[in-house]
Amino acid sequence: MRRNIYLRLLLSIVGITVLVMGIQLAILFVSTKIAERTWKAHVFDGYVETLSSTFQENPTLTVADFLYVLVDSAPDRVSGLLIRDERGDISISIGSSSRGDFIPQPYERGRLFDYYNSSSMAFPKAFSVSVNTTEDYSTESIKAPKYSINLTTHLVGRNMVVDNIAVRETGERNDVDVKIPSVIKDNDIAGSIVLYNNDTVYGYIDIIVFDIDVYGPTEILVKNFSSKIIIFLPIAVLISLIAGYFISKRNANMIREIRRSLRELAMGNYKVSVNRNLVNYDDFSMIADSIEQLGNDLDRHRKSRKEWLRNISHDLNTPVASMNLLLSGVEDGVFPVNADLVKSIKSENDILISRIASVTYYSSLIDYPVDFTEVDINEVISSALSSRSGYHFEPEVPIFLNIDYELVKRALKEVLDNAYKYGESEEDVVVSVHLKDGFADICIMNRGSLPQPRPPFFEPWARGDESRHEGGSGLGLPIVHQIMEMHHGSVSIDEKDGFVFVTLRFPI
Repeated sequence: MRRNIYLRLLLSIVGITVLVMGIQLAILFVSTKIAERTWKAHVFDGYVETLSSTFQENPTLTVADFLYVLVDSAPDRVSGLLIRDERGDISISIGSSSRGDFIPQPYERGRLFDYYNSSSMAFPKAFSVSVNTTEDYSTESIKAPKYSINLTTHLVGRNMVVDNIAVRETGERNDVDVKIPSVIKDNDIAGSIVLYNNDTVYGYIDIIVFDIDVYGPTEILVKNFSSKIIIFLPIAVLISLIAGYFISKRNANMIREIRRSLRELAMGNYKVSVNRNLVNYDDFSMIADSIEQLGNDLDRHRKSRKEWLRNISHDLNTPVASMNLLLSGVEDGVFPVNADLVKSIKSENDILISRIASVTYYSSLIDYPVDFTEVDINEVISSALSSRSGYHFEPEVPIFLNIDYELVKRALKEVLDNAYKYGESEEDVVVSVHLKDGFADICIMNRGSLPQPRPPFFEPWARGDESRHEGGSGLGLPIVHQIMEMHHGSVSIDEKDGFVFVTLRFPI
């Protein structure tokens, strides 16, 4: 069992560590992919914004100037351009592949190549044009052009002059199939632009942006970061194994100590004590406190049961013994059979019936169906006091509570019985109602004192003063306590300045 506890706790800690590391790796992977897409879209949109600004600053351009601006406006993060004619055939490739090699030119140039060649364009050094040609193409699926550049032109001699340039979003994002050099993959193309000349498709420009880890310092950072994570993973598992061993060992000791304490409780040893040197974590310490409190409560209930049995036997046996004594006296001729004898036997029989009725009523409260209705508590108090005299009760305003009328009336009668029976004067009983902090308190006060030390008033058959021998079942205040619990309230008894206070507290 000890090994199983160690193993379970250890595997739990290691499993959590591995799970957390796995989630971190997954988050890193997903974040990287999102960053790649965001990076390429950012570069592409930035390129188009730069083009738009340049065109606005230079409203008068020749077509040759326009083509030069297309290339010259590309930032360093753009690795190349694929310029296609109106049929989609590549006319010229500019830039380099992810390995740093020039992108080879098409073996058969598209229609725009003749114009490029005749314009004698001087491309920036960053976009030197390869003289190598290739027939190695692959068909890839890319997104349709996101932007369009619309040219309005006219001929001036042999030069085509641009009158107006408008950059717009096309709104088309469906996939299209194009033939591109095999050194370029579909995900290398960050976006495409369609060119219009006087509302006629003039060609296409594909902007090449490689993954973020291809670019100098970023590549070093990504590789170093990834290698550190790979190296740290087994270290983290090793650390979790070491930490898990000590933590699981400590927790296992605490669990065994708590299990031992519970076993002692189950075996009837209610004076259980938990070793606080082993159980010193907050949560386990609270469990240990609860176990010790449970042991004390069980021990108190065990003593209460013994006291309860002794008292109920005594209280039920007393009137029976008295009746037996009277009947034996009659049988032996000691007591004459007359009205006084019958009255004495009847009195003892009434006491026995009353006590049995109290026991029956108290036990029936366990499954009693509470009938909650909205009642003015002043009306219940007045009904409970209807057969009394010498009290003081002046209701002020109606106070409606959701209670069981008959149960609360019974509780008030039991408290009033004690007040009149054990109070020093029947003229000093005062009943009052107070509202405080969301509760309604019914306070019954009488002149008197409480015995010291105070007995458990709300335990069955626990009388307030053992020196008294008046008749009583010893179930009055326990019945009140049970009724108040059924109403989610409480009952308390206290003494101050020569007066005894019993307070019934109801939630409003």
